[in-house]
Amino acid sequence: MSKILESGFPETLHEPASYYRGVEAPERPRVNNLITFLRTNRETLQQKNFYNRSHHRNVLILVLKTTGSVIVDGAEHPLKPGQGYLVRPFQFHHYLNLQNEELRWLFFTFDLEQGAEQLDHLCHSMLQPNETDLEIWRNIVDCTRRREVTAQREALPLLDTLLYRLANTHYGNTTKHPPATWIAKVEGYIVESVSAGWTIDEIARKVGLSERQLRSRFQTEMGINIRDYRANFQLNRAINLLRDSNNSVGQIAELCGFNSQAVFNRFIKRETNLTPLALRKQL
Repeated sequence: MSKILESGFPETLHEPASYYRGVEAPERPRVNNLITFLRTNRETLQQKNFYNRSHHRNVLILVLKTTGSVIVDGAEHPLKPGQGYLVRPFQFHHYLNLQNEELRWLFFTFDLEQGAEQLDHLCHSMLQPNETDLEIWRNIVDCTRRREVTAQREALPLLDTLLYRLANTHYGNTTKHPPATWIAKVEGYIVESVSAGWTIDEIARKVGLSERQLRSRFQTEMGINIRDYRANFQLNRAINLLRDSNNSVGQIAELCGFNSQAVFNRFIKRETNLTPLALRKQL
């Protein structure tokens, strides 16, 4: 017989106050379409993120090895091993200031079927999971590594539980931003340039460089040229506005830094193979 059964478990239970009303959590997070993966070197971590140009999923990060930073909408959030971060859909993000070429960062990407509002206050917060949380993290990975589909699906309620714990305890601490690094300052100017209408030359002058020097240094440090970086941000902003706002396509074009709707239409068509209206309908 099981040791648990032999122990007399449970020995006692309180009588319920009601037989019709029990524990409820109607807005409890419920996830679907979970994907788990590791990034183990600087190049893979930084470059593969840029290929996902229409980021529309929740991304839960846990740093296992090597300190680094996640940049979210131009703000830098340093993370050490044992710390985590939740990136919400359409938050423009990537990674830098990694202390070593070799690393181990764990990623869960997923869709939320309900409970998204419960996670809102985790935005821009560094997560400090305790041992119980880390054990759940490990169990999720163990489930997804198994070949049986039924075993893999067991990861979904575990992730529901993990998110519920993170959202309802004090493991999320609002990040106090350290003095911005050079690259973080440049990224902040790039984000601001979309609404302010600054050229790359004007951004260069703000950081005390020539346009040529800025392009070269940015390419070296980021592995992507500055024009593609800004286009990536514009695409994420456009998708966000097409999905979540009632603004006209012309208004969205202006908010995304385009001087004409025709140019914006060509940009969206090139990046997604859809017109803005078709993309909005799909979203």
